[in-house]
Amino acid sequence: MATLFALTSHPGVAEDRVWVQGLADAELWNTDFESGFLTRAEGDMAPLGRLRLWAAGSFTDRFQGFALGRLEGGRASEEGETQVELDQAYLRYSFAEPRRLVLQAGKLSLPYGNFARRYFSSDNPLIGSPLSYYLSYPLGIQLNGAVSRFDYMVAVLDGPLTRQTYLTDPRSSARPALAAGVTPVTGFRLGAYFTRGAYLSPDATTWLLPGKNLEDYNEKVVGGDLQYGLGHFELNGELTQSHLEVPAAGIARGRVWYLEPKYTFSPRWYAAMRWEQGNAPDAMWIWGTRWAAVKARIHDLETGVGFRINPRLLVKASHRVEIGRDDPGGGGANGHAFALEFSYRFDLNAWFHPPR
Repeated sequence: MATLFALTSHPGVAEDRVWVQGLADAELWNTDFESGFLTRAEGDMAPLGRLRLWAAGSFTDRFQGFALGRLEGGRASEEGETQVELDQAYLRYSFAEPRRLVLQAGKLSLPYGNFARRYFSSDNPLIGSPLSYYLSYPLGIQLNGAVSRFDYMVAVLDGPLTRQTYLTDPRSSARPALAAGVTPVTGFRLGAYFTRGAYLSPDATTWLLPGKNLEDYNEKVVGGDLQYGLGHFELNGELTQSHLEVPAAGIARGRVWYLEPKYTFSPRWYAAMRWEQGNAPDAMWIWGTRWAAVKARIHDLETGVGFRINPRLLVKASHRVEIGRDDPGGGGANGHAFALEFSYRFDLNAWFHPPR
């Protein structure tokens, strides 16, 4: 709020050098109460509200700053309570031609993977996200570049890798991340990425064998992603291979992939689906210093439609179901989730300085 006050107090500066925009989401969820992946609000119908505000400013033509804040709450949220977070805050420097390089440092979004670029409701054609994807904002330094049809990324991050189901608040340590891609023809890109780092939280220190440290156990992730577009058809996909070192239990390995086709019937209507399948490795603490290397089976399908009421307002509806879930009770039931979402993108600069 202090930032917004400062911006609105100096209209000339805001108009020329600072841009403030936002994205507001209103969601309604109805899920079953048995699914470990899809259940929200213990299966009751529940709302969720989310507001994102971001500001970008130019210090010079090549040096910029960016910040993104989030306010989220409602019974359907992960924590079931209101959260206020500063998700991103970083500085960016763009090198002059012919070098196609961008350097940024601070609190970043996850810099690799297909869905990490599309998790905003205005970019995600559905409402849910892949189960293999964990939204995180690590501290780090990142360099992006491109040469002809090839692009690459090098980063050092201090934060979660792909998922955070093992234990909360993993230990702070440097995690390298590499990514590269090639665009052989317009509309088609193939990419790959790699990262490795510690994943256990400081809470696990007392659960390790004598002489062992948190840094002795790492998660290694290798993945590939796909982007393709032709006419009104779009296809996105990703495959993630994880290798998890579990204390006193060996290695947990797993592979998860998804495909996400989308077809736009008209400027307002589209339909999309996401099919995800695989096994996600996990580290399960039993008691004392005993652990187990386990896998969580993932197989789900989300389908949905979207209608763009105007260029800034989008409404979506989706249905997601677990396929062939193992049911200890023998009922063979699968978890499911119905969701409705309204997404509105706005420009605060235009509110204070309407176009003439």
